[in-house]
Amino acid sequence: MTDVSSPRAKLVEMLWQLKLSYDKQGDKGVRYIHFNTLLNDPDYRKELIEQAAVSSNAEIRELGVGLRSINVHSALTQGRHDRALGVNPDIAETVGYKQAAKAESKPMRKSLLGIGVLLLGGLIGAALFSDDVKGLYSSTKLVSGSLHGDQLWTSDKTWVLDGIVYAEAGARLIIEAGTVVQGREGSALLITRDATIQARGTASQPIVFTSAVAAGKRKAGDWGGLVLLGNAPVNTADAQIEGLTAGDTRGMFGGVDASDNCGVLEYARIEFAGYEVYANNELNGLTLGGCGSKTIVRNVQVHRALDDGIEIFGGSVDLRHILITGAADDSLDWDMGWSGRVQFLQVQQYPSIGDNAFEADNDEFNHNAGPVSEPTFYNVTLQSMQSSERHQRAMTLRRGTGGHFYNMVIDGFSGEAIDIKDPSTVARIDQGLLSFGGLLISDIGSGGRAYFADEAGEQNDDGGFDEAAYFAKTAELGNSPQFVQRLQSEADHDYRLAASSPARNKAQAVPQGEFWDEAANYCGAFRPGVAAMWTDGWTSYPVN
Repeated sequence: MTDVSSPRAKLVEMLWQLKLSYDKQGDKGVRYIHFNTLLNDPDYRKELIEQAAVSSNAEIRELGVGLRSINVHSALTQGRHDRALGVNPDIAETVGYKQAAKAESKPMRKSLLGIGVLLLGGLIGAALFSDDVKGLYSSTKLVSGSLHGDQLWTSDKTWVLDGIVYAEAGARLIIEAGTVVQGREGSALLITRDATIQARGTASQPIVFTSAVAAGKRKAGDWGGLVLLGNAPVNTADAQIEGLTAGDTRGMFGGVDASDNCGVLEYARIEFAGYEVYANNELNGLTLGGCGSKTIVRNVQVHRALDDGIEIFGGSVDLRHILITGAADDSLDWDMGWSGRVQFLQVQQYPSIGDNAFEADNDEFNHNAGPVSEPTFYNVTLQSMQSSERHQRAMTLRRGTGGHFYNMVIDGFSGEAIDIKDPSTVARIDQGLLSFGGLLISDIGSGGRAYFADEAGEQNDDGGFDEAAYFAKTAELGNSPQFVQRLQSEADHDYRLAASSPARNKAQAVPQGEFWDEAANYCGAFRPGVAAMWTDGWTSYPVN
């Protein structure tokens, strides 16, 4: 018989005690412990030990601290004959030892040892073939706290976020195509400004960031969302992302590197995110703070975010092939000097929720702060469904923002098509920092033809600027873009235009350059007459 004081036997003995303690007392965030998985999966074992070491339960915490010092990063079930039976000799001895300590005679000790082996063998044997174990633990990884170095999240597991998970400085998080990442209540995934994410999905195997709540019960705001921070310029000193504890330096962003690289997010869906941390302080579906031009964000859908779909704080990050559906506040929101490029963007606002498709600022307090927000857009479709419940605008441009908006289709909003607020924003037109061209605007406001609001008297918030007169010269008003299917409900997601659409001949030339698709010589996010949309295959529109 192996000495029970051997390191392996001692480790197994304490793990068994830990399991019994959890079974008896429980602990927040930990459910039933499957002992075989605890023995055979070193990563799961380490994770559980770390949770135990900080448990609020004194008995569990003491076991966790003790296990930290003797744990090994290897499977513990060894031995030929015993492994075939699903029993490890050390385990048998350990459990036998625990029970034998209470025995008064050697025969009783042997008897109890045999019973222990049989009982534990049955437990482990059942665990080996349990679908619940394979589904819950072999295929599920709980992630909390900080990530360091290279981290690989594989598609054979579901990765569950517990609390705010930080990729710390120097970390690189790699997520395989087809991987599902679930967020529990109060969780978020935050890539700090000196870390990167490499999340490359494919059209057939998108990466999905979603709620940890069971399908059918999910809702916007179930979890916090995805946050990428970088070192590109912003126009606010000591910028810190919304939704985190004030003073936590991991939430800071911005710097002097316009080409900074926050990583890659490609063929990814972000669902049911955006919880409110406290009043007027929310996380969004996707938040980009100070991300530079080497960051890749393309083929991304943000669906049913509780706050904004995507919010961009400064930087020069580019977006391409982006779909935002059912955002509860604004679909795309930016400020702090964002100067990126966007091509192929489709927004669908649902009739019962949401405010603006675009809400744009330069700086809330200093409208002239530099660098000035000045993104460039081509091939954009902004759609709503003439909501009878909410006043929804296509674009609200304010607080000194600039921007260049070309080859756009704007349709179905109950409020204004474009509202330019603040004299500082109007001034961007004369400065060459705000421009428009190739706009098709239809079915807006009361009767479908109230494109711009009357801002006389107290409603004047832009120094007397007349949107109606300005856009009469720079946009096509009232000419239907000829959608193949009108959006009537949240279940409709066909954004195509008929081949005969005027979007074919109203477009401005697309700029030259590696980023731009110069062949997209049409208005809107999809070529008129196309049979398939670039959203096909990798997007999804779950209600809950």
